[in-house]
Amino acid sequence: MTKSTLVITITFMKNILDNVNGYELDEEQKKAVKSSAKYNMIIAGAGSGKTLTMIGKINYLIMVKKINPEDILCISFTNEAVNSLKKKINNEKIKVFTFHKLAIYLLEKEDFFYELVTYDYLSTIIDNFFEQNLTPFLKKQVKKAFKMLYFSQVKIKTNKYYQENKKIILSFINLYSAHDLKKEDLKSFLSKKQSGLLFIIYAIITYYENDKFQNNYFDFDDLIKEATKICKNLKLNFKEIIIDEFQDTSLLRLNFIREIINTTEANLTVVGDDFQSIYKFSGCDLNIFLNFQSYFPNTCIHKIQTTYRNSHELIQLAGNFVMKNKLQLQKNLTSNKHLDSPLKFIYYFNRFKGLIKAIKDIKSGEILILGRNNFDIYKFIPKNKIKWFENGYFKLDDMEYNLRYLTVHKSKGLESDNVILINLENNILGFPSQKKNHHILNLIEKKEDFLFEEERRLFYVALTRTKNYCYLLVPYIKPSVFIKEIKKEV
Repeated sequence: MTKSTLVITITFMKNILDNVNGYELDEEQKKAVKSSAKYNMIIAGAGSGKTLTMIGKINYLIMVKKINPEDILCISFTNEAVNSLKKKINNEKIKVFTFHKLAIYLLEKEDFFYELVTYDYLSTIIDNFFEQNLTPFLKKQVKKAFKMLYFSQVKIKTNKYYQENKKIILSFINLYSAHDLKKEDLKSFLSKKQSGLLFIIYAIITYYENDKFQNNYFDFDDLIKEATKICKNLKLNFKEIIIDEFQDTSLLRLNFIREIINTTEANLTVVGDDFQSIYKFSGCDLNIFLNFQSYFPNTCIHKIQTTYRNSHELIQLAGNFVMKNKLQLQKNLTSNKHLDSPLKFIYYFNRFKGLIKAIKDIKSGEILILGRNNFDIYKFIPKNKIKWFENGYFKLDDMEYNLRYLTVHKSKGLESDNVILINLENNILGFPSQKKNHHILNLIEKKEDFLFEEERRLFYVALTRTKNYCYLLVPYIKPSVFIKEIKKEV
């Protein structure tokens, strides 16, 4: 390469990185984009421009590395995230899928015939299971689990313990599937813990799998399992795979990706933030993110740590708070934005008056109200005062402007000018939630190393949704333990 050619190449590359959808990448982002390692892990702080970095990586691969856009695969976790990413990439040749849509795409290449189950299929299966002729042994286990003096199929659904146990059964089966477990694992659990409910679950899973087999039904996780099996038979041309929100990966999804990489020898770039891992209840395993190098040796790790959303003062408070968890990855979070007292504490005796006080204190910009649970907003505003619109937007009957209410889980990936956080109470359904797992779920889920570990990450997500101020609505009586703790840092 001649000197003049080298200068032209460097200038061309600089122009690519200085204008990604109208923004210039910072030095940490550029380093991550230009990495030529086979495996790359980008640890991205809240609001640090991870999507912009991903798009910069794609542009770099196409324009500098001359990768065919059709050989690039992008994966995100929700349909909404995929559609947003497609718009920002603006290249129809690049494949952008959720894990489930990717599985369907691969199965269609093999003309694989299946019928997708309905959303409530598993719930119906569980109900149907108890309506069949159960063995005397299972009847005995049902009597124990549902605290019945005698077994009655007619009365079982009216039993007050039924719905409670049904939720546990649903959770267990979903975790069982997400963790890619097999019947042998269930037998192992049973050998360790002779639980009546666990015997029932074993029988339900058998019934569930038989019903699917007889009708050629598949649930979403089944599609991933089948797609994983056929990967080696397919001629796949993926050269670069980029996965967003990798902190929310399950073992089932990891095995799927590893099989695709084994087949294609593609390079892999994953992007995520261990501070924002909040979906353990659905089978996501943060340990996959924390131990990424054990799955993909010689990984090059990059950190993008400048937030363009939050003030420096807020990101320091939030970062220090979540780092109380012992296994979180160290980051040096920073921001060029500065704001005195980004956390505003509003104490109240009357919930509604406390909320209105916070709303009236905000002089400009959008307002996003966040709660721990779906129903939290009704603790603060009577139902008859709310008129709901789409996507969580609502209007109070005496307010001129619209507000938005979401749970913190649903707010992940979003931002607002101002945030109001409610339900900061010290009770079972407060924030942090103090609900404990049923003991059989702990057979699958790893026990937390630190009290309220995931709730702490959830609180971090809530605090970092704001571009400006976060208003914390706190009761005078029984305030959240998180408030007591973070108050000491302000």
